[in-house]
Amino acid sequence: MRADCKRVVSDANGCIPVSILVIGMMDNNCYIVSSGREEGSPAMVIDPAGDAEAILKALGWLKLEYIVCTHNHNDHLVALPDLQKATGAQVISHAADSKIIESGQPGYFGDWDAVGPVHVDCKVKDGDTIKLGSLEFKVIHTPGHTKGGICLYLPGFDGKPGILFTGDTLFRGATGRVDFEGGSAREMRESLRNKLSVLPDATIVYPGHEGFTTIGTERRRVIEAF
Repeated sequence: MRADCKRVVSDANGCIPVSILVIGMMDNNCYIVSSGREEGSPAMVIDPAGDAEAILKALGWLKLEYIVCTHNHNDHLVALPDLQKATGAQVISHAADSKIIESGQPGYFGDWDAVGPVHVDCKVKDGDTIKLGSLEFKVIHTPGHTKGGICLYLPGFDGKPGILFTGDTLFRGATGRVDFEGGSAREMRESLRNKLSVLPDATIVYPGHEGFTTIGTERRRVIEAF
């Protein structure tokens, strides 16, 4: 079943432009990040949900180097096999979630969200960096939703706020669920308070679903209350 892209949004409020594809049956946010706007500029896709053809169209003339999986849930990975095959991009995930990604998963709701096995080229851990052109994204391991959930953080520069891609760890006004296999309320609390809460208030949060927010806003209404 094809899951068409509902809309593509460009946001330049942070330190670099970010393209957001709202895609798939669960309205996932799939992000395209590039270190430049010129033809052939290196890019990465964060959470390849929905349909690979729509993602490839949105990439345009950018060169896809990395596909980053913030966690191992199907709705964020449906396009992963086709996107990797079409581009040859390196697949990145935390080591704790990579086994499931490499094994493949049957669909929760039918064939549309089944995900075939894909080799993970780089199994990252907390504190690692992903270098995209001149940009260096810090990997923050944030278990709670899954054992290998990660966020990607790029500090701000040129007077612009930093950006944080949170997958299903932190949303606007909510956190990810902790009642799925691999979830843990204790680990989620530690991830939020010890790792995300320490980031600057102005940091823009790009979550796996719904609209973006900031660390300062979510510290007050979600993180400290969890």
